[in-house]
Amino acid sequence: MQITEHRRSPTFCRLIDAINEWTGRVVAWLFILLTLLVMMDVFTRYVLKNPWYYLDVNIHIMGTLILLGGGYAFLHGNHIGVDTIVSRFSPRSRTIIELILFPIFVGSIVALLWQTGISALDSWKALETYAGGFKFPVYPYRTIVVLGVSLVLLQGTANFIRNLIFVIHPKREETS
Repeated sequence: MQITEHRRSPTFCRLIDAINEWTGRVVAWLFILLTLLVMMDVFTRYVLKNPWYYLDVNIHIMGTLILLGGGYAFLHGNHIGVDTIVSRFSPRSRTIIELILFPIFVGSIVALLWQTGISALDSWKALETYAGGFKFPVYPYRTIVVLGVSLVLLQGTANFIRNLIFVIHPKREETS
């Protein structure tokens, strides 16, 4: 469920919304950089017959877009859901289902956060780089993974709080 009325949401929820909104809008500009890099790759590979071997840079930019855009997508209701089943239910029933499923979401995200956090710390300790010719550092990207998962967890928590308020006080928030 996407909340369309945010003014009466708790301050915590509005703060998380603002962080994910800002992050999503800033990170979206990486699409331009990614497009230019892919165009450069195509040009050097097919016109100059001199392949550009920095595919890892493209992968990291795309990964950053996906990871840091996850909270933004969750904020705007653009995440993957089971809409074909729950779309037939009333807004209140859909909200109750989301509240029931929240512990599964938290458990999954916390496990992911734990493992990515360990991986990021190990990567920083070793100053991990790729083994290829271009020694691209891996540790900043692993930190972005942790940040992206954290933003999704925070947005999920903000959505949970709003859903709880909606179920307890249905007139307090509007739904779409």
